[in-house]
Amino acid sequence: MPTLKELMSLPGAIAAGKFDEKGNLCAYVGDISEKAAEIAGLMAAANKAIANMQAKGFSAYSGKEGFYPVQGFAVAAGKYAACIAGNVGVFVELEKADFDKIFETIMP
Repeated sequence: MPTLKELMSLPGAIAAGKFDEKGNLCAYVGDISEKAAEIAGLMAAANKAIANMQAKGFSAYSGKEGFYPVQGFAVAAGKYAACIAGNVGVFVELEKADFDKIFETIMP
């Protein structure tokens, strides 16, 4: 698992954090408030659960294996993206982000 310092060295990184399976914030660094980091942990865990439900359902519906369990995902909107894998995440500026590098770093 990458350190928060490693995550912050990724192109475009503005914040990085670790959260538990329930979305409780374990640690964070970056240019966001602690409250925003707590909400980000909850968002990451909730989206991870939804992605796994969708992947499991699609596998069952399509008869194709390999979608479940979800290894990682990104949510992008406006100027920023949240990239999550395992129990770590990094927020990045879209214009500066290198998604290949990000997922090479955060994937378990």
